[in-house]
Amino acid sequence: MDNPRQPIIDLQDQIEELVMREGPFSAELIEPIMTLAKLHLEDYELESATDQLQRAQNIAHRNEGVYTPRQFEAITLLTEIALNEADYRAANTQQKFAFFVQTHNLDPQDPEILFAYSEMADWYMYTGQTRRARQLLNEGIKKAVDLGMDPLPLAIELSQVRRLEGTCCVSKQLLKLVEGSSAMDRDTLASAYIEIADTYILARKEKLAAEYFLKANEESPLSVSVDPRPISARRLISNPQAQQARIYRVEKDLFNRTNLKRSTHEEMTQDLGVEPQWFIIDEKGAHRGFVMPDSGSNLTQGREISKLVGYPIRFSEDQLNNLIPLRLSKRKEELRIALSFTVTRDGNLEEIEVTNSTAPGKLERLVVDALKKTYYRPGLANGVPVTTKNVQLVQTFASHYKGMQ
Repeated sequence: MDNPRQPIIDLQDQIEELVMREGPFSAELIEPIMTLAKLHLEDYELESATDQLQRAQNIAHRNEGVYTPRQFEAITLLTEIALNEADYRAANTQQKFAFFVQTHNLDPQDPEILFAYSEMADWYMYTGQTRRARQLLNEGIKKAVDLGMDPLPLAIELSQVRRLEGTCCVSKQLLKLVEGSSAMDRDTLASAYIEIADTYILARKEKLAAEYFLKANEESPLSVSVDPRPISARRLISNPQAQQARIYRVEKDLFNRTNLKRSTHEEMTQDLGVEPQWFIIDEKGAHRGFVMPDSGSNLTQGREISKLVGYPIRFSEDQLNNLIPLRLSKRKEELRIALSFTVTRDGNLEEIEVTNSTAPGKLERLVVDALKKTYYRPGLANGVPVTTKNVQLVQTFASHYKGMQ
């Protein structure tokens, strides 16, 4: 019987021969070591794969410097390994280093640098670090203007960041950029109009939203979806009256004296010891499945990473576990809730009904309550919003990250 590990053994022998012939830091080692790392990944040998990826990265540094682009594949794989092992801080560190390498490897006047800003902002946006994302995108927009490039794609992304941090008002910056639209790419301009319309839906300014849906259709009819779809956003479940609740926490000062400090509404919604207080609509499945402490936030100090579960509505796993029985918390991937509802021309959801479910009643009520706080981009007929009945949604509760395939 053939040894399934023979390819790994053979490649290890080839690498050792190459080391004996060329030395332990030869650039010729990078490619075979990367191949060996991928073979370890195929066998789910994550520790061995990590060792080889870091070895390849070290050799690349010695031969080509810290900023060499040859290490990007290794960084990507190290990020995936960290995500698989739920080491979210390590994954975040890898992505920040990738951005550092990209921006130092490229000439500051190279337009490609804008893609580096966009990719890093995406990572920040979809890991809950919205302040970092906003800061980076604002820098990218300024660079685009300085380089004579179109800043509109970055401005669209910035508007999306605002929605994922719970801001519903339309970006004045985005509105200003679309005013001089004649020289812009039509598909990009249509995307900007859709983004503005979505944000007006969230702001409950449906007439203005309808105007921009129509503009998007006029610019690029094929880029506008005709079916209703949820608008990605972070929303609160709790009743606004809950902001009046008084919950205190114990804090110690520099002299180790204990004091009671009243929790803010935001701190109460993030409390991992309570039932779900917030959710994220992530219809595209873009979120990475965890929320990192954000820079500049009052909650950053001492705040834990929050793992998310569910699709297309994502909840804090710790908060969700406070709602469901222990016997179900270990097998959330088996729970499914099928729903039907009407999406009005204004983006409201009406006639919400659970049509099939394997989840307990408390979980069904949570999803229905979340949908009541959710807004959809309405169905469009030639760019005009229309009411759509019998819209279907299936909510699942598996962890976002499925592991390396």
